[in-house]
Amino acid sequence: MQLAEKKVELRIVFILLCSVIFLLGLCVQTTVAAEAKIGLVNLTEVISSHPYSEKISQANLNLRNELQKRQEDLNSEGKGLNETELKKLEDKFNKEWEPIKEKIIAELKSFQATRYSDILEAIKQVGDNGKYDLVINSEIKVPAGSDVLSLPVALYGGEDITQDVIEEIKKNFKE
Repeated sequence: MQLAEKKVELRIVFILLCSVIFLLGLCVQTTVAAEAKIGLVNLTEVISSHPYSEKISQANLNLRNELQKRQEDLNSEGKGLNETELKKLEDKFNKEWEPIKEKIIAELKSFQATRYSDILEAIKQVGDNGKYDLVINSEIKVPAGSDVLSLPVALYGGEDITQDVIEEIKKNFKE
């Protein structure tokens, strides 16, 4: 009987000890989480301020203008042609257009990839320099009927580091 009572007591002590360790772990985790430093970045603002954003807009405009010009040329040259002749003319225009379009799209993708890479590098640099544990986008775009609303992701807390990221990008571009 005494042996059975000792086993029960040991189990109770073991369970209490495990509970205390678990609670201490939660306290430490809560303390660490309370001390976490969070940075907020408005990516829309960072993207629009990047030097390549203007080049990307220009490449998009060039693509649209070139397509519109080719469409107008096709329409003017295609007047009075029968369906077969029109199809041949359209094929000719498409064959000429494809390499031009691919070149513009390749340039556009290159600018976008570089911009994306620059932004991530700047965020990482600012995050490391400021010893941030977490950096998140401060807002998201949400379609609301015919409008697009910018809603905050973080409703409270965090430190806005958007301008620091923009300055880091500018600094990296000068180098």
